[in-house]
Amino acid sequence: MLKRNIALTAIGGILLATTALAQTSAPSSPPSAAPSTSAPATSAPATDAAKPPEQNLAGQGKWRASKLMGVDIYGADKKKVGDVTEVLFDKTGKVEMVTVGVGGFLGIGAKDVAIPFEQVTWSDEPMAAAAPAPAPSGGTSGGTASAPPAAAPAPKGPMMYPDHGVINMTKEQLTSAPAVTYASR
Repeated sequence: MLKRNIALTAIGGILLATTALAQTSAPSSPPSAAPSTSAPATSAPATDAAKPPEQNLAGQGKWRASKLMGVDIYGADKKKVGDVTEVLFDKTGKVEMVTVGVGGFLGIGAKDVAIPFEQVTWSDEPMAAAAPAPAPSGGTSGGTASAPPAAAPAPKGPMMYPDHGVINMTKEQLTSAPAVTYASR
């Protein structure tokens, strides 16, 4: 009985190895195909001719909902209030609202607040860098060293999502707003 199990295991291993080898190795030419001289050399393969052209939508004012999620949202005071967590559409496909995750720490204790899409001012330009803090005046002799001013990050170019959004609410107002709940089915 033990010899039979070992033999079956060995045969199974050989079959698996043969299948894996067959899937990973491709022949350099079809085994039964002989080179034909009657076909014109300038014709393209049939797979390229049937392939539809690609459509590049970047820079055409279209955004991907999956990329909009996670975009930073800033309040009227130019302080970050949260991130986009969901994009809500009506049944015709029109974007009605975005939800913004506010409060909490590292996602724990945060809640989502719905904001009408029209109330968000979207920007492709990065937020301006804050003015550098003044250098400490003590501890150096012969003058104070100052760090060079921080440059604003470079614009992203034609992307499929905005850099950030700005709303006319503060973090405190969003924190006190009702949380979004989704009915479960």
